[in-house]
Amino acid sequence: MIVDTMVFAYALLHVDGKYEQAIAALDSTVQIVVPDSLFAELGNVVWQWIKFHQLSLQIGLDVMQDAEALVDLTIHSSQIRDAALELAVNNNHPFYDTLFIAAALQINSQVLTFDRKLANKFPDHVILLA
Repeated sequence: MIVDTMVFAYALLHVDGKYEQAIAALDSTVQIVVPDSLFAELGNVVWQWIKFHQLSLQIGLDVMQDAEALVDLTIHSSQIRDAALELAVNNNHPFYDTLFIAAALQINSQVLTFDRKLANKFPDHVILLA
C-alpha cells in the first residue's frame, strides 16, 4: 500500500482527531511503500510544526527517523516522474501528489490518504481515510 505524507504526519505528530485513525491505518498496512518524495514533504510538515507548534528539533528529528523505520519500500521519483507528470497535466493536479498515484500504479496498489481532492481526482487509486 502506498501511504500518503499526512498519514505519517498525523500518526507521528499525534494530531488530535486524526491520530487514532492514522496510526490504525499504518498498523494495519502489511507493506508500507512510498515515493522518495515523502521524506521531503514530511520534512516540510515537521518544520512547520517546529515553527508554529513549538515542537522541539529533537522531536522533529525523531519523527523523521520513525517515518523512515515504518517504510518497507521506497520508490525513487526518477522511476515514476514521467507517469506522475502525465497524471498531473492530464488531471490538473499537483505533481507532488501524483507521484503517489504513479507509485501505486507501478506496484498495482492504492494510495492511503486523508486528501479528499486526491481521492476525488483518482477515486480508483485511492483509499480515503475520513
